[in-house]
Amino acid sequence: MADTIAHTRSAMARATLSAMNVWCRKGLWALGMWLLTAVAAQAESQLVPDFAEVRAAHASSVARLVDRHGQPLAERQLRFDDDRLDWVPLDALSPAMLEALLQAEDRRFYQHEGIDWRAVAAAAVQNLWFEHARGASTLTMQLAGLLDPALQPAAVGQRRRSFEQKWDQALAAQALEARWSKAQILEAYLNLAPFRGRLRGISAAAWALTGKAPAALDRPEAAVLAALLRGPGATPAVLGRRACALVAQMGSPAGCERVQAIAAAVDPAVLSPRWQLAPHLAARLLTTPGTTVATLIDAGWQQRLLGALRAAAPARAAAVVLDNATGAVLADVGGLSAEHADATGFTYPAQAMRWPLGIARALDRRVVTAASLLNAGSPVAPRWASVRTAVAVADAAALADLSRRPIEGELPPSLAAPAIDLPQLAALTRMMAVDGQWRAPFWQPAAGRPADAVVSPAAAFVARDLFPPVMAEMVTPGRAAWAAGSNAAVSIAVWMETGPTALIEVRAWLADQLAEADGWPLEQVVPAGVVRRPVRFDPPVEPARDEWFLAGTAVAVVSPPQSTAQIAWPAARSIIDLRTLPAGQGVVLRASEEDARLRWRMDGREVGSGASVWVHPVPGVRVIELFDARGERLDRISVAVRGR
Repeated sequence: MADTIAHTRSAMARATLSAMNVWCRKGLWALGMWLLTAVAAQAESQLVPDFAEVRAAHASSVARLVDRHGQPLAERQLRFDDDRLDWVPLDALSPAMLEALLQAEDRRFYQHEGIDWRAVAAAAVQNLWFEHARGASTLTMQLAGLLDPALQPAAVGQRRRSFEQKWDQALAAQALEARWSKAQILEAYLNLAPFRGRLRGISAAAWALTGKAPAALDRPEAAVLAALLRGPGATPAVLGRRACALVAQMGSPAGCERVQAIAAAVDPAVLSPRWQLAPHLAARLLTTPGTTVATLIDAGWQQRLLGALRAAAPARAAAVVLDNATGAVLADVGGLSAEHADATGFTYPAQAMRWPLGIARALDRRVVTAASLLNAGSPVAPRWASVRTAVAVADAAALADLSRRPIEGELPPSLAAPAIDLPQLAALTRMMAVDGQWRAPFWQPAAGRPADAVVSPAAAFVARDLFPPVMAEMVTPGRAAWAAGSNAAVSIAVWMETGPTALIEVRAWLADQLAEADGWPLEQVVPAGVVRRPVRFDPPVEPARDEWFLAGTAVAVVSPPQSTAQIAWPAARSIIDLRTLPAGQGVVLRASEEDARLRWRMDGREVGSGASVWVHPVPGVRVIELFDARGERLDRISVAVRGR
């Protein structure tokens, strides 16, 4: 019995000593906080930044693209150490968010001056007698910790500040209260506080976790966000439990079901773009986080174009719209989704798309008219078609005949390049539909360059009149095609990948878009320097008609062009020695061009037709002549022939 009593007394002594140790260890924190009252007067001398400096130093991790009216088009993440959006003024926050914040973090925020002594006392008792530690940090103290990295826990994984940090944090809070208003403290805290993962600030957290702006948050959403401030890394279950208690304290216990649903979906906490109307253009123009880049894009046109492309349901697509008056880009859709490659940068030779330009240059240099006859056959068996007819039936042979005619003059580098992209195709279409002046496409204010006069407005008008309103061309056999066209206001170029029927589909799609826009069909405004005259053909290879001509080039009758062939062999005043030729072999007469209509004469007597003939001249001086089909002499030479 005595042993039992002695053992009991010994155990009680050890328990008493242990309690005294706990008292001493945990009491130091309460004592330290109490001692702050002795130095509270020092707080106002503590150096803290100005509110305006803190707000100005806040930098969003994204850049924003806006249209010509300031309407957002897209944004792009450019810094990845944290996720921040724009600074949100206090008056742009929902009342529910402010209510939830104060209820969860600092109920006596408007009564204290940086340190809540009632909370300090309660925390002292909690920390003295219970194992679960309780903090007493006010919102002002938490903001002080956010502003000064030295007040952050130093050790990796450390959740609580040291006593010295708590002391400095309290002094900094007093200094903040002395220099900042309560509204400024609340505003700065909500814009700097960490919520979850890399999310910093109420704007980023509200968008990432609820898909809303801070002004639109309701009580359940605000309760979840406020609960995250106490434990940014809390599990969804713990977060839901805390937020449910908070929304009940706010007087909306029925919101707990929504709170649980929101809490269950907080992961992954990813900051996605708020605007995705022009992601490919954003990738090209946005390079610096925190900036807003203005463009000449029209959000209405951009939305309409993207919707029309998606409605067509191609595998991939891209389109560009230019303002006819200025050449500025009104819409730029690089793909149906941000994940697609930017197809506006794809380049193709676009041979057919350049035919209007080639014909306009030939018209300007008086090489041809719209009624000129081209050879759609071969040099040996010519088949004649006018320029207008060759274009209408897409006669490649006749158009190739035109391309062999040399046209002097340089082109702008973009047009002279072997391949062009979609914006350049739209600019080429605009040039031919408007004034013949090349304006490189531009997307931003003050980015336009002076126009280059490539062809005259008169030549552009006549050449464009030869072609259909919508031109289309296959660019990837069996897969993709592009089309271009204009109305009175805009020019559009589109690329679609749909399969073997891409050419038909892209042409029909573009015709529909132009028809729905103002200024369609394109009104024919005849520029100065263009006349309309009747013309007939001799021989009558085509019916007579009225035709557009550049002033000074009109003709009443059009005939096949005269041959320009010359005698290529033998050379003028050469000597032909028959003794050097094998017995019975003649001498060849050869023209410079392949033309079956050519006629040859020697000493006034016809000796054959075609590009070349064989003759057996007699010794002496011989005269050789070359004639065209109408009997007009093209060339005449004399040669000396020596006998055998």
